[in-house]
Amino acid sequence: MNFKAILLLTSLSTSMLLSFFLYKSWSLINWANALFLVGLLLIMIYSMMILIEGQFFTAFLTSTRNFFAKTNKKDQVIQESEKRSLIPLTYRREFPNRKSFLQIGLFFCIGSLLVSFF
Repeated sequence: MNFKAILLLTSLSTSMLLSFFLYKSWSLINWANALFLVGLLLIMIYSMMILIEGQFFTAFLTSTRNFFAKTNKKDQVIQESEKRSLIPLTYRREFPNRKSFLQIGLFFCIGSLLVSFF
């Protein structure tokens, strides 16, 4: 089984369990609501992966680290004596299966909206 099939089965079982925990009884409408929530969660996970891959937060972390390094004289003296630079090593994080989260999340959201509509 590939990752997409595992994610799909795990998400479907999670939506079944979530409908029991949230509503204490199973019905098609309650399951559609839980399926929509799971779909939104998968889309949010995909969005976080995109932000991490795009290094959105690295600029904030680097500027904060540089600011505190320049304002703290003790760290500045240590840094000069050890001849360290302020530029940290950066790395790029890539998630191999991020599109699966988006596809399954959209499928769940649209499917639950159609079930709710009818």
